[in-house]
Amino acid sequence: MRGAFPTILSALLLSAALPGAVSAKDLGVRGATWAIAEPDLLAQIEARLLEMERSGELARLEEEARARARMKLEEPDPAPGIAPALERRSRLFDPAIAVARDIRTADGALIAAAGTRVNPLERVTLTRHLLFVDGRREAEVAWALERGKEGGRPAKIVLLAGRPLELMRTHRRPFFFDQGGRLAARFGLRFTPSLVEQAGTRLRITEVPVESLPPRLGESLPRPPSRGDRLPRSGEIDPAETERRD
Repeated sequence: MRGAFPTILSALLLSAALPGAVSAKDLGVRGATWAIAEPDLLAQIEARLLEMERSGELARLEEEARARARMKLEEPDPAPGIAPALERRSRLFDPAIAVARDIRTADGALIAAAGTRVNPLERVTLTRHLLFVDGRREAEVAWALERGKEGGRPAKIVLLAGRPLELMRTHRRPFFFDQGGRLAARFGLRFTPSLVEQAGTRLRITEVPVESLPPRLGESLPRPPSRGDRLPRSGEIDPAETERRD
């Protein structure tokens, strides 16, 4: 009898687990009931927009958004961590990258296997120098404009800060902007102005402080004469001119 008890218990548990063993009963209604009524989210949004349109708040928000977009377009966020160059320094930069995965043509031919180091300068040539400047500093812009006239093709001026559209309107030549400071981070640029030029299969990056520029770019304009100054008479030598000659 004792050995039969576990068998009977197992049978009872199995019968309780079967779908047919469960009986359903109507327990009736307990308390008051209401129909489910949720507010229509789309209807609420539409009503709110209509209210904002009537009050003029929607037009104000749209104008503020346009103003912010114009401001970002006129003066994008500067590259982080840049400062004026204090000394002339030059270094070489290797632009080679390691391929993360296999690169194949459309028909499946392997171009570069994963892990391969690829240097773009082995196949293409940097046709123009890159001049990275802080567009907020007039001396750096003047340096870039003057340096950009050298050679056959003008150099490409890349701003790390400043107002590119305003400079284009003023000087009537292209100014590019390093959005998000991606190029500055890639080349490790921290100081401006910086000149980037090709040196074989590498890039030479030179930091050029504005103070080291030729006098015609860095010198200040002469002070205009004041009422207390005596102007030289006709035929008289200006002492200042004598000092410059010496």
